[in-house]
Amino acid sequence: FRPVQSFLDSVMARFLALLGLCAVAEETLDALNDDSCLAGEPCELSLRQLRGERISQLDVDGPLCAAFGCGQFVRGHPCQCTAKCAKYGNCCSDYKDICEGTSKKLKAEAIPLCANLGCTSKYQSNQPCQCTPKCGKFGNCCSDYKEACLADAEETKTTTSSEPEEVETTTVVSTTAEETSVKSTEEKEAGGDNAWKDTVDGVLHINDDWIKQDTLDSCETAKRGDECWVAVSWAMADGIYEHPEWWPELQPGASSFEEFQAHQHLMNSTLCPQPCMLRYKQYSVPTYRSNHQYPMKGVSYGASPLKNTGVLLTDDDFMTDITGAMWDSWGRGDLDLLKSMGVNTLRMYGNDLNYSHRSFLDGAWKRDMDIIVGLSDWGFIQGPDPCDRNGYECFSQVYEAYKNNLLKGFAIRNYTMYHPALKALIISNEPDLKVHPRTSVCRAMITSLDAILQAEKDLNITENPIALTVTFSFAAFGRNPPGLGQMQELYRCLQHPEAPPTYYRPKNDVLGAFRKRWVHSFNTAAPGHVVEELFLDKYKKSIFWSDEMKIPLFIGEYHSVHVGAKDDLPILVKDALSATYPFFLGYNFF
Repeated sequence: FRPVQSFLDSVMARFLALLGLCAVAEETLDALNDDSCLAGEPCELSLRQLRGERISQLDVDGPLCAAFGCGQFVRGHPCQCTAKCAKYGNCCSDYKDICEGTSKKLKAEAIPLCANLGCTSKYQSNQPCQCTPKCGKFGNCCSDYKEACLADAEETKTTTSSEPEEVETTTVVSTTAEETSVKSTEEKEAGGDNAWKDTVDGVLHINDDWIKQDTLDSCETAKRGDECWVAVSWAMADGIYEHPEWWPELQPGASSFEEFQAHQHLMNSTLCPQPCMLRYKQYSVPTYRSNHQYPMKGVSYGASPLKNTGVLLTDDDFMTDITGAMWDSWGRGDLDLLKSMGVNTLRMYGNDLNYSHRSFLDGAWKRDMDIIVGLSDWGFIQGPDPCDRNGYECFSQVYEAYKNNLLKGFAIRNYTMYHPALKALIISNEPDLKVHPRTSVCRAMITSLDAILQAEKDLNITENPIALTVTFSFAAFGRNPPGLGQMQELYRCLQHPEAPPTYYRPKNDVLGAFRKRWVHSFNTAAPGHVVEELFLDKYKKSIFWSDEMKIPLFIGEYHSVHVGAKDDLPILVKDALSATYPFFLGYNFF
C-alpha cells in the first residue's frame, strides 16, 4: 500500500504544479533589457517581467489570430491574441490587423470552446482551456463554460455523474492565469503601492530598504500539506531540475519557497494565492564589524537526532530542509524554543555542499536570529582529495565547496548578496589542533580565505558581506597567551603570505579582507573570570584593538563544566555589554 500511495502522491504533486506552470515551458528568454535601466548599467528584471517578456521576433507560421480568434489566452502558443499581449510583448504578427481592427477597446472575450469540445469530466491536456467540473478550482475554464455546461443542472449531473455535487458548488472562474496576474499587478499599481516594480526573484524592494514585515494587502503563504504547498514543494525539489526553463527567474536550491509560490501565483492564482514575501535588509558592512548594539547570546546548535551512541550519523548538516523536523515549526520547533529562551545567535557545524540552506536561513530571519556557519572538514582532512595530502594548499577544495554553498542559499537576489540572516563564516574550527604540522595552519587558512574571496568574486556577490573568522582553541603554545597567540601568528602570515611558512601567492587581497571583514573567535571551557584574565584583558592591549585596527571577537564555544552555568554565564553577558571590553561581541553556549 505504501509504495502505491507514494506513487499517487508523486503523480498528484506533479499534476498540480504542471497545471499552473506549463505555459512557461515554451518561453525562450534571451539577454533582455529593462527600459527603466540607465545606459551601461546592469538591469534586473522583475518576476512579472520575466513571466511576460518574450523575444520580439517570433518564428510563427501563418496568421494565428485569424485561425484562433481574438481574446483567448492559449497555453503553449509562441504568441497571443489577447488584449494584454502588447504589454507582455507576445502578440502574434497579425494581431493588429485581425483584432485591433475589430475593436480598439478590445476585451478578453474567448471563443466558446465548450460548445465545440463538449462538457466532460476528463482533463484535456492539449486544450488551452477546460470544460471540466474542476476547471473553476484551477482557474482554467473556457469562457462559455457556464452557458454550455451549467445551463441545466440536471444535465450537468448526468454528464459528470462521478462528481455531481461538486459541479453544482464549483465557483466558475473564467479569468486566465495571465489575465489574473496582470489584474493583480494593475490593482497594486493603481493603489499606489507599486509593489511589483522592484521585485527581484520575488523579493520586494521598497523605498531603497529591504525590510522583513510585508505590508501587501491580501497575502497568504501556502500551509504545509495544502494543494499549493504540494505544487510548490514539487517545483522546488523536482520540477526546476527537470525543466529549468519553466522557472527562468528562479534558481534551484537558492530561491525561497515564497518566491516559487509567487511564480505559481502568476501562473495560476486560483491554485496559489499571492504569498507574504520576506523582505531583506541590505547593507555594505558586515554586521559584526558595524555598530553591533546587542550582545551575542548564542547556542552551538548540533541537534543530533540519536537515541544512543552506537549509531553513526550519515550527515551532520542540520541546516537542510529535511532536518526542519527538528528546527522548524512543523517539526519539533527548536528555533521557536530557542528564541523564547532569549537566544539570538546559532553557531552551526555540519555543512553539506549538496543541500540547500535557504529555508533554514529564512526561518532564522523570520525569528531575528543570526547564523554563524562553518566550512566542513570534508575538504581539509576528509573526502576523496583532502588538502592535507597536498601540503595544505586548500584553494581548489574550498573553492568548490564554498561556491556550492553560495549557490544553495547562502546568496540571494540572483547571487548578488548574502542572505541577511548569515552573519559570519568560520573557515575552520580549531585548526591549531587539527593541522599537522602546526606550521601549516597559515597555509591552510590563507589558501582557504583566498578561495572564499574568489568564489564571491566569480558570482559577483557585493551586498550584505559577512564576517570571516578562524575559530582557534584556547590552547597556549610556547609563551603566547592561549588563543591570542594563534591569532597573532595568522596575522603575521597574512602580511607576507609569499614568505615562509605559507609560501603562497594569493589571487585576492587577503590582507584587505582581514582589515575590513575579519572578526576573531575562540573556543573555551574556562570559567568567565579566567577568560577575562587570560584573554579579554590581554586582547584589549593587543594590536587587534588599537589605533591601527579594531577587530571584534566572539566565543565560538563556551561551557565551563566545572562552574555552574547559572553563576558563570552572567559574567560573559556583562562583559559583552561592558565598556571595559568594547570588542567582545558575546558567546555561543556549547
